[in-house]
Amino acid sequence: MNAILPAIFPPGLPLIHGPAMTAGLAEWAAARMPHVAGFGPCWAVGVVRRDALAAVAVFHDYQPEGGTTQVSMAAETPRWASRPVVAAILGAAFSGRLGQPVRKVWSAMASGNARAIRFNLGIGFKREAVLRHHFAHGVHAVITDGGAR
Repeated sequence: MNAILPAIFPPGLPLIHGPAMTAGLAEWAAARMPHVAGFGPCWAVGVVRRDALAAVAVFHDYQPEGGTTQVSMAAETPRWASRPVVAAILGAAFSGRLGQPVRKVWSAMASGNARAIRFNLGIGFKREAVLRHHFAHGVHAVITDGGAR
């Protein structure tokens, strides 16, 4: 796997990223999300655990006027999510190290995906809204807010 770029993340974290990797990482994440066909323009970071890709966070739907971006995360296991790793990934968005600083990171997940909702709430996101029939008829989106800065 490619080496971490110290300008974006603190050294020693098991994170991989870069323009040449974004498309592949985003595809890996989308393949694990039943209601996602793709992300369009995005930036992705992978988390490596035991020499294998364990998780991917994809930042997409950047809205420069509002300073917001959506993050979608997929994982083989929740064990990737240590405090330093989550803080580094979300911190990169808020600090502008991804290109443009954002003031708000949010996420949307299917209302029936209790594991994803529990995970998002566990890393500090707050439940903000429900979009009825967003992913399909009867499949609502739970919107969580990772905070505004």
